[in-house]
Amino acid sequence: MPGHPNRSFTRPAALLALVACLLLAACGGKQPEMAASPIDDPVVEKPLLDYLSTHDGGSSATLDDPEFGKSIRVFVEGSFLSASGQECRRATLLTRDGQAEVVVACKGDDGTWTMAPRIWGQGIGQ
Repeated sequence: MPGHPNRSFTRPAALLALVACLLLAACGGKQPEMAASPIDDPVVEKPLLDYLSTHDGGSSATLDDPEFGKSIRVFVEGSFLSASGQECRRATLLTRDGQAEVVVACKGDDGTWTMAPRIWGQGIGQ
């Protein structure tokens, strides 16, 4: 174009620069994930797990637990070390209608307690 000798080179160069920036932005790496805030991550109540993590063998209580049901009688039988060296506690649970289940909770390396998988059928409260 007369009067603008470099105009034909400016538009493709600008377009190329824009495409290069978009590619670099897209390939620039993964953005760090934000940790979930307490508002986004609702606290799940686990009364049975809380009880097992704080009571030794010989303790008993009656608890309402969303996973196991209402008025569950808990008898903590004792503590033991798992094969991987974790401290664990075993308890027997009894319902009002006579159902029973043995459960195990173990303390992880980070200090948090978790329930072992329920491997004997569906279990109570199911």
